[in-house]
Amino acid sequence: MAEEQSKTEGAPPLTPVAPEERNPLLDVLRGFALLGIIVMNMPGFSVPDGIHALDEHYFPRFYDRAAETVTSIVFAGKANSIFSFLFGLGLTVQMQRAEASGARLTPLYLRRVAVLFLVGAAHAIFLWNGDVLHTYAVLGLFLLALRRASDRLVFGLIAIAFLAPTVRSMIGLLLQEAPPHPRSFWVAMAHEHMRIYSTGTYLEQIGARLAVFADAYAMIRIGHGMIWWYLSVFVTMLLGLYAGKKRLLEDVAENLPRIRKVLWISLSLGIAASVGFSLLFEFRPMPPPEGWTWYGFFAELLFRVNRPLLCIAYIAAIALLLQTDRGKRVLLVLASPGRMPLTNYLTQSLIATTLFYSYGFGWYGKVGPLLGTGIAVAIFAVQVVWSRFWLARFRYGPLEWLWRAATYGKLPPMRLAQTPAAPVPVSPTASGS
Repeated sequence: MAEEQSKTEGAPPLTPVAPEERNPLLDVLRGFALLGIIVMNMPGFSVPDGIHALDEHYFPRFYDRAAETVTSIVFAGKANSIFSFLFGLGLTVQMQRAEASGARLTPLYLRRVAVLFLVGAAHAIFLWNGDVLHTYAVLGLFLLALRRASDRLVFGLIAIAFLAPTVRSMIGLLLQEAPPHPRSFWVAMAHEHMRIYSTGTYLEQIGARLAVFADAYAMIRIGHGMIWWYLSVFVTMLLGLYAGKKRLLEDVAENLPRIRKVLWISLSLGIAASVGFSLLFEFRPMPPPEGWTWYGFFAELLFRVNRPLLCIAYIAAIALLLQTDRGKRVLLVLASPGRMPLTNYLTQSLIATTLFYSYGFGWYGKVGPLLGTGIAVAIFAVQVVWSRFWLARFRYGPLEWLWRAATYGKLPPMRLAQTPAAPVPVSPTASGS
């Protein structure tokens, strides 16, 4: 830290990335991830978490179960993994810009993640308890400490973060440990949250969200709860850090053979794992058994395997498709929402909770997976149109602009500079007619 300070004494501060300096591949990836996130978050908006502990499927119709399975295969764990990958990669971009300008990275980065943590905490408490932003902010501190780590250390940490949940599950299974909560706890929570979010008051809903977070973080001390979520996110965040340090996504054309090879290996293995855990989840025993089971162990293992593999496969596939004219025409539609990821992520929660919670339309518990998927796609389609409209006039999304202002300590220019139209020459004949 002292070395960084001495080398950059008097260096000019970093400034926000201008729109024309952005990598369109990263914006398309963010847009694709936003689509996957709203699709997979929809059950979290519309039904309580404990719904899967009930004696039978809450939405038993074949089309709802089919929609649940398809969306799980395509998006479950993949969308937030792409975001966490890009978060890790983003640190390397900031490092490269800091080194090029001679500016100090650490103070800027710490302010950036501090603002992100506060935004995420507010989102989790006042709007929806499925927030991931505060998780990124906490892990971002570890990422900063590892920014100059060797490749061997990075991959060693990836292996530990990936294997630790499997080892913990194996220990619990072999010792037949009692679960942290009996199934009756989750059933009671499901019924209570159904009441609170469908007919309860806003203050009750805040209380319910705080109770969920308090329980999830308290479980860390006994080897359960949020610790495994953090490790899962850290795997793909570290993969992004490695990819950014190697500049793997900066010149796709030069790395086509390697990207194709990575695509087919990760896609084939990832799809197999994704189909496996999705089918195991869909056809799980009813009522769900108490405690640790081999069935649950293999379902969770396949989910953990599928997450980084399909994250890599999707990134590789989108990078390759953007090398073709047809791929550009289709995928660049996702770039506009991807340029305003914070704004779109939070407005997804605002729109969805307004539709489902008691202070809005009160659809909580009434929308099945098929209709929920349609609503999610409709919300994202509106965001595509809205983002294009906004970015035709402004340099940043509204929340991105505020985030930059808080990070850099000054207001970046917001409105796009309007180039005046060149005067049309008028011929003497036309002027006299």
